[in-house]
Amino acid sequence: MNNGFKEESQMVEIINETLMENSGRLVGVEFVVIHNDAGYMSPIEYIEWLRYREKSLGIAHYYCNRDTIVRVVDTYNIAYHTGDWWSNIRSIGYEVCESMKVTDEEFLENEDITLMQATEDLLYYGLPITKDTVRLHHEFVPTSCPHRSLTLHGGTTESVKEYFVSRMNELAELGSTVEEMVAAIENQKTENSETTEVVGENLGIEENGEKSEEDGAEETPEETTEETSGSLSKDNSDNLKTDDEIADEVILGLWGNGAERKQRLEEEGYDYDAIQEMVNKKLSEQG
Repeated sequence: MNNGFKEESQMVEIINETLMENSGRLVGVEFVVIHNDAGYMSPIEYIEWLRYREKSLGIAHYYCNRDTIVRVVDTYNIAYHTGDWWSNIRSIGYEVCESMKVTDEEFLENEDITLMQATEDLLYYGLPITKDTVRLHHEFVPTSCPHRSLTLHGGTTESVKEYFVSRMNELAELGSTVEEMVAAIENQKTENSETTEVVGENLGIEENGEKSEEDGAEETPEETTEETSGSLSKDNSDNLKTDDEIADEVILGLWGNGAERKQRLEEEGYDYDAIQEMVNKKLSEQG
């Protein structure tokens, strides 16, 4: 990767700005390590901060948020990100940025982009996405890192790794690069939006949610109830979308992650546990 390389990936800017080249080569890439930066800076702000900082004090390969991915150490070189030499020479490190600054929703978006890059790298190096290849900083040294991810994903090493591995396998189904993953999610969102508009038009629903009078028909309250109650209710067999369709959308990332996904599904009347079981089954069959 060349210094100063920059490209646009849908809504994600990718910058390769190598800041350390003399650290030596990794003995091999055996796993990735996810960090939370415990800071306020964006990935771009980290470039200048790290440029003049003593690298032995700590530097990861990647710094990521929802808008930008910055790589400051080549992935075949050693970065000083775990505080443990054995793991430093066998891993690629990723910092989820702005963990002390942004809202939970924004942090989850930052985290998701980070997981996309980690997924791309594992696939590139031919490694499976498992709890052995997806590691957390505090597995190697006493630290609260990744503190925000721990708070949002169950509070334990096991719960966070279970979420990361599940999400990264979902992302791997969308593509082998960050560009492909982002494009797949954006395309599915567009298709869903268009489908929703068509369904609304077919049902005669205007933007304010009221039924259109374009057909000129005068229906009695009883007739309207009979026609619409079955087709719009999420709590019966006449759902607008089946559990199988919703599971496919979950895999594409359209329902968010973690607690957000559970809340959104339940608010729409879907059985979260049933949907998640179907997602897990689909992913295991695809794997």
